[in-house]
Amino acid sequence: MMKNVFLSAALMLLSISAFGQTAKENLFSGPEDFDTYPREVYCEIESYTKRILTNKVAVKVDFGQEADFRNKDSRLVDENGEDIIFNSIVDAANYMAKRGWIFKQAYTIQDIDSGAVTTHWIMAKKVTCSEQILEGLRTFRMTIEE
Repeated sequence: MMKNVFLSAALMLLSISAFGQTAKENLFSGPEDFDTYPREVYCEIESYTKRILTNKVAVKVDFGQEADFRNKDSRLVDENGEDIIFNSIVDAANYMAKRGWIFKQAYTIQDIDSGAVTTHWIMAKKVTCSEQILEGLRTFRMTIEE
């Protein structure tokens, strides 16, 4: 009886440690980290009002990349490096959906001092290599790095 309990506990610890190793992967390190099946990756889009007296918004995108203090701007921009202005965060989500991203969750944060509200949407996409994460998207940071 004691042998079975010990064996069960040992097998459980092995399975937990084997699962924990896969959580350390870095999606931006290159395609060699991907298997042949698609993996779900995530990003967060944050909307903020770009102009006074309008409901139109601009969007910042966080793919979980390491922040670079010189080029930390993650605003979505067009091919000329100009902010893409959306009618609403739903318009921005539709823009992302056309590039393979799907909505997962949303939340808002209100600044206590200014009363400004920012909306955050978590999006997901299935990819087989890291190049597919940014496919069809351009951030201000990318224009600086060119």
